[in-house]
Amino acid sequence: MTELEQLCENALYDEMRVLEDGKSVVRDIPTGKLYFKKTLDVYNEHVYAFLKEHRNKNVAGIQAYWKDGERLVVIEELIQGRTLDHLLQDGESTLPEAERNIPPLTFTARIDILSQICDGLQFLHSAQPPIIHRDIKASNIMVTDDSVVKIIDYDAAKIYIAGQDKDTMMIGTQGLAAPEQYGFAQSNVRTDLYALGKLIERILPDNVDAKRIAEKATEMDPRKRYTSAAQMKAQIQKIREKPALLDQKLEKIHGYDPMNKSHRIRARIALAATILAAVLLASAIGWRLFVYPVRQEEAIRTELTAIDESQANGEEILDALEKLGAEYPYNKIPARVQQAYREEMVDCVKRCLVRENTDEAEQIRDFVAKHSQNEELGKAIYNYGSAKAYLANNNYEEGLRILHTCVEEQAVDADLYWQEGVEQTRKAAGSNMDKIRQNEEIGKVKAVATAYAALYKYDAVTESEFDEIYQELLAVAEKNRKEQNWERALNVYRSLQGVTETADEELPELISETNYEHAEAAWGRQNYSEASTLYKELGDYKDAAEKANESMYCKAEEDIHKGNFLLAAASFTSISGYKDADARALDAQYLYCEDTQESPTSDTYECIDTLLENNYAGAEELRDEIYKWHAAIKTGINYSLGYMQSAYVKATLKGGPPDTTTKITFRIDDLTIGDYDTYSDGKEYKSGDTVTVDYSENESSYDLFDHTFRIRVYADGGDLIGSWEGEIKRSF
Repeated sequence: MTELEQLCENALYDEMRVLEDGKSVVRDIPTGKLYFKKTLDVYNEHVYAFLKEHRNKNVAGIQAYWKDGERLVVIEELIQGRTLDHLLQDGESTLPEAERNIPPLTFTARIDILSQICDGLQFLHSAQPPIIHRDIKASNIMVTDDSVVKIIDYDAAKIYIAGQDKDTMMIGTQGLAAPEQYGFAQSNVRTDLYALGKLIERILPDNVDAKRIAEKATEMDPRKRYTSAAQMKAQIQKIREKPALLDQKLEKIHGYDPMNKSHRIRARIALAATILAAVLLASAIGWRLFVYPVRQEEAIRTELTAIDESQANGEEILDALEKLGAEYPYNKIPARVQQAYREEMVDCVKRCLVRENTDEAEQIRDFVAKHSQNEELGKAIYNYGSAKAYLANNNYEEGLRILHTCVEEQAVDADLYWQEGVEQTRKAAGSNMDKIRQNEEIGKVKAVATAYAALYKYDAVTESEFDEIYQELLAVAEKNRKEQNWERALNVYRSLQGVTETADEELPELISETNYEHAEAAWGRQNYSEASTLYKELGDYKDAAEKANESMYCKAEEDIHKGNFLLAAASFTSISGYKDADARALDAQYLYCEDTQESPTSDTYECIDTLLENNYAGAEELRDEIYKWHAAIKTGINYSLGYMQSAYVKATLKGGPPDTTTKITFRIDDLTIGDYDTYSDGKEYKSGDTVTVDYSENESSYDLFDHTFRIRVYADGGDLIGSWEGEIKRSF
């Protein structure tokens, strides 16, 4: 690139903020977009050439680059977000105060981040020849505000050269770099996969599936590692957050892969076969009377535990249940095992309904009915799971209603689940009540009130117990009223509405009294806006209507003193007929027209029309001033390259009669040399339009930006509507 080309390229980017080490944030002048600019001493130009021409959502894009002597200047995509290193610190005290308390990344988010890194690496490695990043680590991974992963910092990247023995330069982060980066061999795509393995160790440190993937990716011998990022992604997406208990035990078997579904099925079949083979060694009588029942119960409980701990989706649960049902018919297993079976089915239904998977819950209900040959049992299991889901979501009324109906219908296990539901509701209500007593967590009032109301409805608490809690909650509201915490008091009252008929009778008056006290306090603080709103909400309560008007009147007067004339006019208009509000509304509109007469808005024209309709004194003279044309003049540089110079002159029209246009004429006097020019395009312009003239000179002896100019703008008829005098600034 020539020196002139470099100058032109640099001129396209305006430096907005200097960072460090030659880095800065720049703005692309033609588009206004922001980019990250850095200057590199060590680089591979072929890498930046490829990235400039090819884009991928998971790799930071290169907008431009050029050589500056021996250094490379790079204009790179500016990414809004945080580094993965930042996100993984989970709000540790090492971060600045403003950046602490970062919520920990969920398991799903961590898998998604690793998958997107694989996509970015696959893009780099698919280049011909492949691009090797050579410094994949958490601080070189950005996660945008909308969860898109971007690989950044290609300073260490290189192009793979087939047949090369080793890298020409050893680059990488100590502890994360592959062995070949220390000079033992040439870096290749598996070098990046080694670093990705190290990153997996950090992102999922305690996950056994992740550990297995990381171990393979970080083999000392590159030939033993994964062959591509796509291959690693396929394995990463199979990682389970928590393997089943059975799989954790089977993992100790050499060659067993718990991430392979066929392995899991075969392992379970093999386990059952092993148990069966061992049992067959016993005598027929001993097997039938002692061994078989025990083994059967253990096997069923193991399967139920595996289903419970797997947290699998509905389809996988149903597959597991079908297998269990085929092996162990419900009516042929011991009663105590049937109880465990029913409890697990209830929990499966609950998990499906909590995830709002109603169809899967109904499929489990139908499976139980078929497996047990008892349709009523399937219905009961579904009802218990549904009730538990409602209770988990703090819907105590519906949860207890379902359980109480089951008791009335004498469904199997109904008394057990009723007692469990009552205990859960009492415990939750008691815990929330303790929080209210300790620090008055008003948000818990609704939960406590509905819980005790549901318990009282079904005789699970006595009337005196319920009334004691109700009165205690009322006392919390009263305490907040005395402390003038009006909103907190109102939240309590409103949360108690609908709890009992007595509450519905007395609470409306308490709410009105509290709102009235709140309004009076706002009036006393001269917060007329808040007072007016509160009085209006009270309607005809006491003297609220009169005070609402007076509050609005005072607010309008306050707005006039602050220069908020339109707000004042609107406020006076809203209380038309009160005192002299109608006249004061006109006064406010006149003041607004006076204030905006040189730069009238649509509101200005509307207000002057209203004043004229009401024969307001001075309105006609003010209208004539508003209808005059005005022009605001602005000048600036277009470009200055050697003797080629260009400036702009902009005139923004203001005022004029409504819905009219005018032609514009510019006269530009060069006061330095005594010459002038006139410009007019003959077009019609309306208020708010901006007319631009480009004023250029191409003579080497003439410096446009060292001369003094007088610029005048004329409307139709030759009326002068704006003028400007001075030197045109050379800076942008």
